[in-house]
Amino acid sequence: TAVGGVGAWAGGASGGRGRGEVRGHAIPAAIAAIVIAVDRVTKVFIERRFGVPYGPRQVIDHLIFLTVTRNRGAAFGLFQNFTLGFLAVSVVVLAGILIYYWSLPAGDWSARIGLALVFGGALAHAYDRLGKGSVIDFIQIPHWPIFNGAASSITVGVTIPVLGRRQRSAH
Repeated sequence: TAVGGVGAWAGGASGGRGRGEVRGHAIPAAIAAIVIAVDRVTKVFIERRFGVPYGPRQVIDHLIFLTVTRNRGAAFGLFQNFTLGFLAVSVVVLAGILIYYWSLPAGDWSARIGLALVFGGALAHAYDRLGKGSVIDFIQIPHWPIFNGAASSITVGVTIPVLGRRQRSAH
């Protein structure tokens, strides 16, 4: 479950780790939990308020549109009938993130925060696919596929460690 997965980040699966180290994992756990909560709240609100499908409706003049759609595929709508495959990939990715997370140096906060964002987004998408067989996408910007908060979290989460590594290598 989402709670069990996030709980492992907070030190539940830490074995004999000290209190300070457990507290150090609370921030990434909280980030992942916030991503999941915000994603769920926004999707439930959008689905109940506007329905699926809906839009496009201009939100910010020529920049952001509300276009609600159900996506059974991956990014850019690829692989529309691969739900069980996506769930299997999600389990492997989530496990890989946890394994990699525990091997990070304690001070590598850009990687920890990035992985927390990816973990939260991936877990939110897995929850949607398991429950409904699809995700709800609703944010549309010109010349880009429609996406949602979890997808944004994954994208930002992948970017943060890359930028952090570049900054460290420049010094």
